[in-house]
Amino acid sequence: MTALKAERIETQRAALSLLRGGPDAETVLFLHGGIPGVTPYCSGAHIWAPALPLFARFRHVVAPDLPGFGDTPAPAGQPHRIDDAGRHALALIGALGRGPCHVVGHAEGALVALWMALENPAALRSVTVAASPAAAPIGDNPENLALAHPPPPRFSRASQAWALERLSWSHHHIDAALLDRCVAAAASQGGARAEAGAPQAAFGASVVAAKSRFYAHCRAAAFPVPVQIVWGRSDPLTTLEHGMVLFKTIAARQAATHYHVLNRSGHFPFREEPQGFEAVVSAFHDGLAARG
Repeated sequence: MTALKAERIETQRAALSLLRGGPDAETVLFLHGGIPGVTPYCSGAHIWAPALPLFARFRHVVAPDLPGFGDTPAPAGQPHRIDDAGRHALALIGALGRGPCHVVGHAEGALVALWMALENPAALRSVTVAASPAAAPIGDNPENLALAHPPPPRFSRASQAWALERLSWSHHHIDAALLDRCVAAAASQGGARAEAGAPQAAFGASVVAAKSRFYAHCRAAAFPVPVQIVWGRSDPLTTLEHGMVLFKTIAARQAATHYHVLNRSGHFPFREEPQGFEAVVSAFHDGLAARG
């Protein structure tokens, strides 16, 4: 299986740490989710680990640590926002010189990918939305308590393992390598600065703005790039109905829209069912290539 290398790429906006590998072929950019200092597990490029080597057999794979995550420090005095993350990702595509590329986003990273497609559709070939309550419509649902009251101390190995287990259909994908990277991310400069940074009101406002822009666009016009939606059947943070409404919203005007549900998976279908996830996403990309 193709090995991935850790690199650091200078863009017009920042220096991003990332994982990269694969042949000189179509590029797939993977955007993790999470809110630095808030999400009770520390996300980053490492969250994609089981799936990346599978994709890298036939495609060029790039998975960055967005600012405030992993080994990429948060900009001083700047809170994490959807639009800022999108600008960093677009700058990375430009720095790599490998666009247009497919973008696969998880959770908040999927909303970032949708924002990117509206901001600069020429830079993207497609978007895959993976298990994203952030991108799904907001309904009159009761408050989700799946991650309420994490065990102290926060961001410790045991506390992060608890959060990952709560969000998974099965705990088997939560291995020592994942927990090692999550603990290292918690201790990194990026995680420490983000936790002590600006209030999360700025992030919440950016989510509302990005979702409002996305749904307003879909009501008025076709989404500018093909979209695939991949949901875990047993995701405790969202429902299959949320994914279906998101699908119908886009498919009403964008014919190249797909919806896939992976069994035996929760909030991390790309970790819990990596072979199945790679198969449906690669089939989507192959279908687009065949259409030209």
